[in-house]
Amino acid sequence: MPKPLYQQVIFDLEKQIRKMKPNARLPSERQLLVKYGVSRNTIRLALQELEERGLIYRLHGKGTFVSSVFLNQPNIGGMYSFSEEVTRAGQKATTQNRSLELVVPSQHIMEQLNMAANERAYKLVRLRLANNEPRIYSTTYLPEKLFPDLKMADLQEETLYGVLKRKYNQISVMAFEDVQAVSLNKEESSYLDEKMGSSSLKIFRKTINDKNVPVEFTISLARGDKFIYRSRQYNKLL
Repeated sequence: MPKPLYQQVIFDLEKQIRKMKPNARLPSERQLLVKYGVSRNTIRLALQELEERGLIYRLHGKGTFVSSVFLNQPNIGGMYSFSEEVTRAGQKATTQNRSLELVVPSQHIMEQLNMAANERAYKLVRLRLANNEPRIYSTTYLPEKLFPDLKMADLQEETLYGVLKRKYNQISVMAFEDVQAVSLNKEESSYLDEKMGSSSLKIFRKTINDKNVPVEFTISLARGDKFIYRSRQYNKLL
């Protein structure tokens, strides 16, 4: 099926943006309407997504501009998809599923997942790579009661979220994250093929489904030289 119109506009605009200089001004909404022959709402949806991804920023009354910071580095804020971000950057995304086992997690993780004492969770350890270069090392906990009979074979040909949706009808709609700047220890640095003491972003992520039930808790280490964490903040008085 063809992509929705706003996604086609996004694809074309992104190609142009990546060739432009930082802080360069984009055409106005009116000019984009004429160029693409779509509705104003379609243009606004496209610009909104590009802004959320950090590729552009908008100043009220002045226009839309190319982001000046970390344009070519993946943004791990929001509902981040490693595969999509890496593919979008023209690289090949791969995942190494290192291990999958049933465990009784720590009290902290149980609380995050609303689990009762002695309930078990699947512990999935993965390494995410871009062009065969390690980028993210993660440990994910999934409650057994929500995902019975999860197998490593399920994850060999499909993404984790794809399996959770297809096999268990679980759809992730929201994530809460805490991000901490850390230095890699000896073991962690070996996972990410970095020097011991290198900078890293440690991300604690709890994902909620469409019924407001926690379905996943993941602890990730992302290479500090390959990722940024981007957010937008607004002055409520304006």
